[in-house]
Amino acid sequence: MQSSKTPYDSIDQTGVLIDGLDIGAVVTDIRNDDYAVVENFLLADNVETIRTAFNTEVPITEMRAIGTSTGRTWRAHNLLAKTRAADFVFLDPRLRAIVDGVIGKYSQVNIATLFNTLPGESKQDLHQDDGLWPIPHPHPSLMCNVLFAFDDFTMENGATHVVPFSHTWTKPIDQSVEFVQVELKSGSALFWEGGLWHGGGANMTADQERMGFFISHLVSYLRPSDLQLVSIPREVVREMPRKLQRLVGYYPFGNGVDGRDPMDTLHDGIVVHPDAHFAEHWRGRA
Repeated sequence: MQSSKTPYDSIDQTGVLIDGLDIGAVVTDIRNDDYAVVENFLLADNVETIRTAFNTEVPITEMRAIGTSTGRTWRAHNLLAKTRAADFVFLDPRLRAIVDGVIGKYSQVNIATLFNTLPGESKQDLHQDDGLWPIPHPHPSLMCNVLFAFDDFTMENGATHVVPFSHTWTKPIDQSVEFVQVELKSGSALFWEGGLWHGGGANMTADQERMGFFISHLVSYLRPSDLQLVSIPREVVREMPRKLQRLVGYYPFGNGVDGRDPMDTLHDGIVVHPDAHFAEHWRGRA
């Protein structure tokens, strides 16, 4: 018996072509193998624009997590509060279509971060990005994530480790399992489903940095890891394109803001519905 369709189901992207990219084929690879590579997703000029922002205008921190403790990875979390240099990537029609094909049209930005993995960094533990939510596997796809390579990702500088087909497994993560290392050329993108076992590799080079850009998308009905509604000041969000405002959390869901679209509250600041009155008003109409 087939389950009934819901508004949150993934979109069938079979036969959809955007700027020469077969969206349906990418989505199929993600569903079948847990991941897909799209070469030359970003142009060299795009990469350099965002790289310059990382190096000049974005505050960054050291990352010591997921099995690493060296401090040899730099992260710029809460990216959308810090720069407008990457907005165009979030709105790219190809990216939006791939996300819709994996987790449906009602999605939100879960995490947006630039990172730079320096020589001497150790490998990350294998992990599942959707492990933050206590929902047993297997379950419907909750996340669609993408990593854009700014530098070439090689075996030597720590190309990402992935374990194909692992998003369907119900056993605990095994750090000794065989994995595939996904090498990427600068500008290429690695997409994966949130249940995939994966981790960043060790940078064993003496002088090669490995910079990239990570965007995680989450279904709209779960609380995001990075709470964009709090993390990004409203005056910053007001300057964003409308679609990006939706993606960072200003979308209709449930009661919204006293029955209003959160987008309206973003712009007018009204948190009490204009038709709301004290009880005396309603008793007088009874």
